[in-house]
Formats: sequence, structure tokens, C-alpha cells
Amino acid sequence: MEVLSTHQAWLGIGSNIERGYHIRAAVEALEERFTEVRLSLIYESEAAGFAGPPFYNLVAWIETTLSLSELQTWCKAVEQGLGRVESSERFSSKTMDIDILLFDDLVAEATANTPKLPRGEVLTSAYVLAPLAELVPYMCHPETTKSYRNHWLEFNASTVENGLMGVVPYPWPVK
Repeated sequence: MEVLSTHQAWLGIGSNIERGYHIRAAVEALEERFTEVRLSLIYESEAAGFAGPPFYNLVAWIETTLSLSELQTWCKAVEQGLGRVESSERFSSKTMDIDILLFDDLVAEATANTPKLPRGEVLTSAYVLAPLAELVPYMCHPETTKSYRNHWLEFNASTVENGLMGVVPYPWPVK
């Protein structure tokens, strides 16, 4: 009998088009596919890098037997299923954006089928770092070996404007 390897992955999830609906749909997709799912609170944040409506963002932790490339394929399929249209512009409005932030403690460059890990936004974007620090405050970044709580405290102390507009109360608004 083949024994499947189990992996831990952290996913950044965001939407600024019908954001409540799309965030709820993404969470439902996660809960249907994976038996172990933990979610951060949902944070509202300003659009980063372009003028657009605010985003809802959260971080999800999952336990999976999927490989990194299989998980990447699954994330892209969910995005497309929720109406994501690929654009040449990185910074634009999206129905759904699901990024693999961390996969176990893997440090790797991007390939044709996998993202760079850990994802750069983990340490540079409040809409990723705040929910990650909330979800796993004492877990350490695989490259810096500092906890996400400490990264968030340092980030928050050094940044005047971080783009966060607050936490979204549950149940989430549908609009």
C-alpha cells in the first residue's frame, strides 16, 4: 500500500469584485477539497499597486497530500471557476486570487508549474503578513527564522500606511 506524504500549505486569498460572494465561494471550495482547513480573519485592504475597489483578504492553512504543482493547478482551477480572467497586468481587480504563500518549509525559485516560495508578499504586504501572523504567530519564516508575529510587529512599527482598513465581521457581507 502506498503511503501519501502530507504537506502543510498556507494560501493567500483575495477578491475585490463581488468580494464577499467570491471569498465565501473560495472558502467553501477549500472545505470541500481539504479535510484540515484553518482560516484567519478576513481583512479589508486598499487595492495595492493600482486604483481600484478595496479587497477582502485572508490566509488559509491546509493539510494536503497534493504536491506543490498539483496544489498550484487546483488553486488556478478555483480562480478560473470563480470567473478569474487572466490579465497581463499583475495589479488589477480580481474576482479571486489564490496564492500559495508557503508549502511546508520549502524555499524554492519559481518554475513553469510552481511559484517562488516563500512568496515575497509574505514579508512585504500587510494584507498577507497580518492574517499570517494572526493564524500562526510563533511559526518562523523559513529564510529569516523570525516568527511571523515579530515580522508583523516590525512591519507595523516601520510603516506609516499599511493599506489595511480593518477586520470584516462574520458573517461576511455578500457584496
